[in-house]
Amino acid sequence: MRIIAGEFRSRRLVFPRSKKTRPMTDRAKETIFNILGDTVSGARVLDLFAGSGSMGLEALSRGATEVVFVESGVWAHKTIRQNLEALGLEKRASVLTNNFFRSVVALEKKGGKFSIIFLDPPYNQGLARKGLIRLDHSGILAPFAKIIVHHSRQEKLPESLRNLESYREKRIGQACLSFLSCTGAKTAKE
Repeated sequence: MRIIAGEFRSRRLVFPRSKKTRPMTDRAKETIFNILGDTVSGARVLDLFAGSGSMGLEALSRGATEVVFVESGVWAHKTIRQNLEALGLEKRASVLTNNFFRSVVALEKKGGKFSIIFLDPPYNQGLARKGLIRLDHSGILAPFAKIIVHHSRQEKLPESLRNLESYREKRIGQACLSFLSCTGAKTAKE
C-alpha cells in the first residue's frame, strides 16, 4: 500500500495485518481523488472507519490542511500513528480511538466543520446507511461538503436525506463509491 500522488507520492504505508481491515485499492483511491480534484487542497478532512489511514494520508499528501482520523480498533490506531510519524504529519492530524457515533458527538461539541468526509465502514453491516443518516443530521458538515462512501454494491444507501444529495456513483468490482454533497441547507444542530 502506498500514497499515489502529491508531496509524498510513492511512499509506502504500514498496513495492519488483520482480517478486520479491508484495504482501499489504489484504483479506488485514484478514482476518488480524480473526482474530488482540486477540492482536496486546503480542505479539512474527516476519515471515518480509517483503518490504516490511507485515505486521510492521501488527502494530506495532496494538500489538505488537516485530517481527523476516526478508528475504533486500537491496532489500527497504532498503524495510523506509525504512518503519520513516518511522514512527519503528526501536527496536521489527530486520531480518535472511538466508535463512529461517539466521535461525531465529540466533534460536534468541538464545533469544527469538515469539507471532505470519507466513510468506509465494514461491508454489509448497515453502517454506511446509518453513518449517512447520522452525518445528515450532524453539525460537522461545512457548506457544500463532499462525502465519499465506500460500500458493498449490495448495501443500499438512504434514498432521501435532508442535507445530503447524491451526485455520482462509481462501481469497482463488488464495491461501490458513492459521492454525496451537502446541499447547504441548515443542519439540525444549527
